[in-house]
Amino acid sequence: MSFFIDSGDGENIPTNSDLIINTTCPPPENEDPNTTIKEMLSQYKTCLTPLNSKLKSKHNSMFDTFAMEMGWSDHVSRSRKKEKEVIDIDTSQTRRNVNDLLNKSVLTPEFETLTQVPPYEVAETRLRLQRQRERAKTKGAKWYGLPATELTKEVKDDLQILQMRSVLDPKRFYKKNDLSVLPKYFQIGKVMDSPLEFYNNRLTKKEKKETLVDELLADAEFNRYNKRKYKEIIEEKQGKAWKQAKKRRRNKNKSK
Repeated sequence: MSFFIDSGDGENIPTNSDLIINTTCPPPENEDPNTTIKEMLSQYKTCLTPLNSKLKSKHNSMFDTFAMEMGWSDHVSRSRKKEKEVIDIDTSQTRRNVNDLLNKSVLTPEFETLTQVPPYEVAETRLRLQRQRERAKTKGAKWYGLPATELTKEVKDDLQILQMRSVLDPKRFYKKNDLSVLPKYFQIGKVMDSPLEFYNNRLTKKEKKETLVDELLADAEFNRYNKRKYKEIIEEKQGKAWKQAKKRRRNKNKSK
């Protein structure tokens, strides 16, 4: 059994391969005949769809030309208005608008962890304070977003040592500090050993320390220099104290 559809038009007649659905082959033994018939009907409908649209457009154009020849301009204008009323919905634009609106939504994945629902409209003063807090977290774009690192005890000791670096080595000169207080915005990095110096200048795990304080305490040369300077300072203070005590005794004797 075969289906053949004639459009009634001498032009653009489809070929047999486009419109003939071959059903001469018997269905397989294991296949249900109902499913085979459903597939045949679906193929038949797909073949009819382009023909129906082509016939409809041709009939409409024939009626329009006939109405223009008869002087029925009202019919032509109504048909054109109907064509203009057809709206082409761009689903991609709609999907894009929905995504833009969802980006502003307060229903974020962390919404379930909140203790209260955030307000939809926020006052301008509160927004200004929020922006100030956000700006205070970094130094700014000119400093490439240098963050305000948390000051722990270890970090504070390291920063104080860096400010007093001029007394660590008497043979090395450093410029004066820009700030008299500890900085608010800073970052701490880690110096990576070069793989080329794996056997020459590399420190072992035992020699590596966590902070600058630990490194200085483990440095024998620094300890010797520190003890010598400490002894000189104590002797200088004792000499000054002896002179001051002698001066006070002399003044006391004069007053008598």
